[in-house]
Amino acid sequence: MKAIITLPNYDDATSYFYCYAEELVKFAEDNGIPISQFKRPRLRRNNVETSIIKRQPQLLLFNAHGDEQTIYGDKIGTETEYLIREGQNHQLLQGKLTYARACSAAASLGRASTQEGGCFIGYNQPFSFWIDTSRSTTPLKDKIAQLFLQPSNELALALLRGKSARESADIFNNLSKKNILQLFGKKDEPGALASAMLLWNNMMAQEVIGNQEMKFF
Repeated sequence: MKAIITLPNYDDATSYFYCYAEELVKFAEDNGIPISQFKRPRLRRNNVETSIIKRQPQLLLFNAHGDEQTIYGDKIGTETEYLIREGQNHQLLQGKLTYARACSAAASLGRASTQEGGCFIGYNQPFSFWIDTSRSTTPLKDKIAQLFLQPSNELALALLRGKSARESADIFNNLSKKNILQLFGKKDEPGALASAMLLWNNMMAQEVIGNQEMKFF
């Protein structure tokens, strides 16, 4: 029962992911779940590939930028290195339970990586969130970002607790709906309805591909 988590931290989006992902690491460690963390300088493709091959983790948690065929890792110089790319090493995800908090990776990569088993939870469009720029140095105190990122964290926590992929995705949807209703109650506040629409878009973009009943343990 092993897990892997990636923690890039080189721009606003990844710094928020980093802070929220630390909650997942703490939960795993507090509950005796072996979890391999990949952050700078270890967040390199060869290290992640080697760990997946040698350790055979059942659960992969990616926090990353992404596109339809790619999950990215760290920024090396001016280039962002890919960790998983369709047609290059996507077979590493076969048979695994994967959650990619990354833009668009479910559109093509998620399907390619589950053709021979496993489950991929991700987004077929950008996973978007807004931030309060006055809180950019303290992401966990940013109430705007929390509307978007806490549901995604609860999804990952549900997986770590042994919930199925479908159950975990439903938790994300239910919390997102709760936040949307909360925003509708504040519809006269600037940005409330726009935030509600963005949450709805994230919900609509989410996909559970492959074995929806798959569990970490």
